[in-house]
Amino acid sequence: MILDIHNTRFEFSALKCVYWEQHQTLICADIHIGKGAHFRNNGIGVPVLLNKNNFWNLAKAFDQYNPKNFLVLGDMVHSTENLEWAEFSDFLDNYPTMNRMLVRGNHELYGNEHYTSLGFEVHERLKMDSLLFTHEPESVIPEGIMNLCGHIHPAIRLLGTASQSVRLPCYWIRKGSIVLPAFGEFTGMHAIKPKRGDRVIAVADKKVIEILPDQTNKQAKT
Repeated sequence: MILDIHNTRFEFSALKCVYWEQHQTLICADIHIGKGAHFRNNGIGVPVLLNKNNFWNLAKAFDQYNPKNFLVLGDMVHSTENLEWAEFSDFLDNYPTMNRMLVRGNHELYGNEHYTSLGFEVHERLKMDSLLFTHEPESVIPEGIMNLCGHIHPAIRLLGTASQSVRLPCYWIRKGSIVLPAFGEFTGMHAIKPKRGDRVIAVADKKVIEILPDQTNKQAKT
């Protein structure tokens, strides 16, 4: 789904990432590399394929958009360094010419050198043109600026006709900000409560679908 927002053209992908055509930049948030290994190292059985799925989805996105730049809006990794970090590094070696940028999130526990060793430029916040990239949503957004962020892992919860409910990851477009869904396969989701004027683009069955206000108002109570 391609939308013009804030005089900028974005493509919202069913792979839970955004392509910024003007700067040939693929943007995602909250991959949480290493979370599965962290759980396994602490005696909790988590399928290894969860991390592989992250790589497969990234490879699909890279192949589809062929981006010049790859920007992660925080929580690229989940915990202290483990085997899945090395697997991520090996995966990225397949894309040696792609510029990599990371906006630090609350799960980036080390100094910048740990992430520069993976080939990433590291930023606390990053401004490009009239876009401000952060991990957590900014509480105050200057006039004329659009904030792209993650951290929340937004999802929309909808009720069916028989009172059954479904929760879908989503992009949450608000005045002055776009909150991206968590890219990672093992991250959890937080059901949002959109306000009037917000737009919600849900990811379902490998498609992106805009949820209309009357559908949004039928979301289950949380």
